[in-house]
Amino acid sequence: MLTRIAPFAFGAIALVLAGCAGDQVTDAVTGQPTAGAGLVRGQVTDVTTGQPIVGATVTFRDATGNSGTVTTDEGGLYSFDGIARAGPVMFQVSALDYATLTVERKLRYDDSNGQAVENFLLVLGGG
Repeated sequence: MLTRIAPFAFGAIALVLAGCAGDQVTDAVTGQPTAGAGLVRGQVTDVTTGQPIVGATVTFRDATGNSGTVTTDEGGLYSFDGIARAGPVMFQVSALDYATLTVERKLRYDDSNGQAVENFLLVLGGG
């Protein structure tokens, strides 16, 4: 079963996720909202059970040096508004009792709405 689920841990799953509040990202130098950027949202779930992980911390750093951190809600949902639309983005996802996941992703934005979906699966066994 793990081999069937594991590929999703490293790729975007095209799902429409609603109801998660976004964290506006600001430029690392100017402190102003990031221009030419899009909304990234997703869900953090347990790799074995598929259950959402409440209170997981999701941190990103984009190719321009901007970064941000949010905590997942009761549905395991998170979002960032303002991640650069070009270049790779490094994500770190952690939660109590789970192994920390650090992964680099090249985001795929939907041109019609400027949004990208990035979901993460965590494995029990961390701190």
